[in-house]
Amino acid sequence: MEAEASVTTAPAKIIELVEKMLALHKQLPEAATPHEKTALERQIEAMDGQIDALVYELYGLTVEEIAIVEAMGK
Repeated sequence: MEAEASVTTAPAKIIELVEKMLALHKQLPEAATPHEKTALERQIEAMDGQIDALVYELYGLTVEEIAIVEAMGK
């Protein structure tokens, strides 16, 4: 039952994170300082990693499968 709950909440969490990430992307051109731009980029990168982890969990990928997917993305 717990696995079922995470599967149903994962898509909602992914949508939430994507919306937040898009908002951060919109803020990038308005960054007043290089420090502010770097902070926004780091937040975007962290959210991207969270989204990836949720997708991996949603599809039930193993550590080996995740390594293959991530190697293909580089």
